[in-house]
Amino acid sequence: MACSTNLSLLKSLVNSTWGVSRTLGRCSRVSVRPLACTFSTSRRDNAAKSYQLVIVGGGTGGCSMAAKMAPKLGRGKVAVIEPADVHYYQPMFTLVGAGIKTFEQTQQPMGSVLPKTCDWIKDSAASFDPKACTVTTASGDEIKYEYLIVAVGFQLNYHDIKGLPEAFEQDPMLTSNYSPKYVTRTIKALDAFKGGNAIFTFPNSPIKCAGAPQKIMWLAEDNWRKRGIRDKANIIFNTSLGVIFGVKKYANSLLELASARNVKVNYKHSLIEVCPDKKEAVFAKLDSEKGETETFKYDFMHISPPMSTPPALKNSSMVNEGGFLNVDSTSLKEQLHGQ
Repeated sequence: MACSTNLSLLKSLVNSTWGVSRTLGRCSRVSVRPLACTFSTSRRDNAAKSYQLVIVGGGTGGCSMAAKMAPKLGRGKVAVIEPADVHYYQPMFTLVGAGIKTFEQTQQPMGSVLPKTCDWIKDSAASFDPKACTVTTASGDEIKYEYLIVAVGFQLNYHDIKGLPEAFEQDPMLTSNYSPKYVTRTIKALDAFKGGNAIFTFPNSPIKCAGAPQKIMWLAEDNWRKRGIRDKANIIFNTSLGVIFGVKKYANSLLELASARNVKVNYKHSLIEVCPDKKEAVFAKLDSEKGETETFKYDFMHISPPMSTPPALKNSSMVNEGGFLNVDSTSLKEQLHGQ
């Protein structure tokens, strides 16, 4: 096979690092699961460029793969398509929301976390053409690749909830750790809380870090306990799932904790509307055949938004019915167009 030296290197690196297929071929696509990035547009100065490896996304997954591949494949062989100026280490956002870490500790300039031997294309991916082995950017440039790693992460769809994101600007007691726009609000709201209903939500969609909606809940509970107002807080976990957590081992422990700490868990409840003027949250009852809803008064609410893949990937020919990259679950290699 052509480029045998570098091809063997690419295979071994990907296999050892992410466990993807040992049969990785030319013009192939694999997927890693990074943290979501912010998409925008950039200048047009990369027209007709070609690379052995193109990585779409500069989150943790994309940066990690670039750091592994670029030094080995050589300068000018690897490109990362990423529009953001700042790289966020989003696993730390929960700690920022709880006041344990600062927002500044989560961020680094994007240029400082990408390897110097790779090309940073400061733009977003607008479309994918797997047959032609090209990615078209928002600026209209076509970037050709021999191999493609899709690491675009999740898009946060606050707008799928009626009243959002506008309600964040109207009520300081509405928070969300998932976005850099809102994460610093959480500790302020936790400290301002005096009592009443404290609601934490879990969306009716796939989600990155399924533990995060509860992590902040337990940290909030600890905050209010230490402040001596725990008895004034009615903590409610409204989840769209039918279980408190998807892994039974941990679900059993979490149920015991919820019972011991007097946390109310409502299953099959999906947030569909926020009314900040009334301080009300409307939830769809997913197990209702009649499409019933339930309205809760809130004094504090942490919102975990619905999520999806970004439109550029979702509208491509590489996704499954759910809008996610169609990959082999044992190799993470894209199945529809891989050779």
